[in-house]
Amino acid sequence: MKQNKEDLLKHLAASLKDAKDQDGAILLVGAGISVSAGIPPAQKLMKIAIESFPNYFTSKEQKLAQEDLSQLQYNDIMTKLSNVKRKELFRWFIEGNTERGIEKAKLNFAHIAIAELLKQGYFSRILTVNFDPLLIHACYMVGMYPFPAIYDLGAMGKVNAELLHDPSIVYLNGQHVGFVQRNTTDQLEAHKETLTQIVRSTGCNKTWIVAGYSGENDPLMEALNELRPYNNWLYWLEYSDQVIQKDSHHFLENDEECKVIYKCDADETFMNIADFLDCSLDFIEQPYSELELYTKEINFNTSKSKGHQLLSKVKNYISILKNDTVINKFKLAEIVTDYIGNDEFHSYSNDPNYSQEKLISTCEELYPVLKDSLSGEFFYWWASAYCGRKEIDELDIDDQIISYKKAINIYKSGIKNDPDYGGNFHFLGYCQLRLAKLITDKNQENTLLTEAIEHFRKSWDYVEHVMYSIECFILLEDFTGLVDYLSEPHILKIIKEYKSHVFQNEYYEPLLNNPEFCVWYKVEFGEEPNSSNIDKKYSYT
Repeated sequence: MKQNKEDLLKHLAASLKDAKDQDGAILLVGAGISVSAGIPPAQKLMKIAIESFPNYFTSKEQKLAQEDLSQLQYNDIMTKLSNVKRKELFRWFIEGNTERGIEKAKLNFAHIAIAELLKQGYFSRILTVNFDPLLIHACYMVGMYPFPAIYDLGAMGKVNAELLHDPSIVYLNGQHVGFVQRNTTDQLEAHKETLTQIVRSTGCNKTWIVAGYSGENDPLMEALNELRPYNNWLYWLEYSDQVIQKDSHHFLENDEECKVIYKCDADETFMNIADFLDCSLDFIEQPYSELELYTKEINFNTSKSKGHQLLSKVKNYISILKNDTVINKFKLAEIVTDYIGNDEFHSYSNDPNYSQEKLISTCEELYPVLKDSLSGEFFYWWASAYCGRKEIDELDIDDQIISYKKAINIYKSGIKNDPDYGGNFHFLGYCQLRLAKLITDKNQENTLLTEAIEHFRKSWDYVEHVMYSIECFILLEDFTGLVDYLSEPHILKIIKEYKSHVFQNEYYEPLLNNPEFCVWYKVEFGEEPNSSNIDKKYSYT
């Protein structure tokens, strides 16, 4: 019978607490912890490898890459590529590749929480089969000093495992910048003795935690099997609802000293473990702590007068960040944002206790006190209380105009405070469009519509942006500008995927009567636009 997930995680946390007093636990991680950071899992990497370097693969392998990846083995696929090509493949995702539209990997909260747990002594050693440097970057981010020892076993032959220094991060199969990345069948088999030696030297008396690792077709799994019994528990954090059904894995679900915790998302799980241990992320929650580390670990005297100037600056920053008034503002702003973003507070049900006016009064009361530390989300909900009310269309024109003007000013304040929160750009543009349709001053109308288009461009990607922008261009009677806009590669891609959504019925007449639009449409879709085909070729889902 499977135990409750939360109870098992609390049991794991209790083991980590004990392990901290006994030189720390051992963490083994695989590709699963880096997926949300932008590093593809093995199956996706196989597909990308075959599609990117098709000449190295058979027609059967290419077909299976499209139809059934389960019939392919990761190690066998990687064997087909040279060390140079494999290294290139990994680098695309770790460092980013603009030409392929691949963003560089970013730290996720699994990396952050693991690094913090390592820093605070809950882990003594992290063993990883991954090639990416994200755990190293996370250690830097959380302000771990001294830095953990980093070992790259990929290019090493014999290893004296007894001489490993902890805390440490051990790259079992190499790093992406190392000389060798072991991921072919032959490479892993040749590396088996080293892996086994590392596992044996670590010992079965340590608490072991395994996360994001499948152990499929991997000699490391055999070493874990041979190390039994785990006298201080082995916790296997399984992403799915069962482990791989192979002989090498049977002990996980059958041995009393092994605890499998199912449905474990890496980010959520490690943050939960950190919470159970009251392991705070000081580099975010107490940013002055890292600055205090500077004063302890940097000899400012070596730069004479410049050093004293810099030390004084650091101390001033610390005093500002440790100021009780500032800290309380931060904490209150966090509470407020959580409060007004709560689904229950924003229930659009017929609950008589729910009131947009309550939200408005709450925000108006708190804004003067917290205006410099509020997130973009705060302004989003505040403005939405004016323009997002279901009954706004039932108000008279003058009251609608007042509501939209208030919302516009709030969204602008939100953008000034938090320009990275794209939702405010989206709804600022929407309110400007709605207001433009209500006012009678043509100059004001045109200004609002022009600004709305620019705000839609700066927002997060929504299909609605294209739809609303088309409406703005039509109201401006700027069909030349509209065609230029529709021809932009990013916009055109959205239109071709969601055509029936972006071309609304109310636009048919002005679009179909405009020669410039009709020429553009025929070029892109191979037919004259009409009311029956403009929304039939693609369907919105």
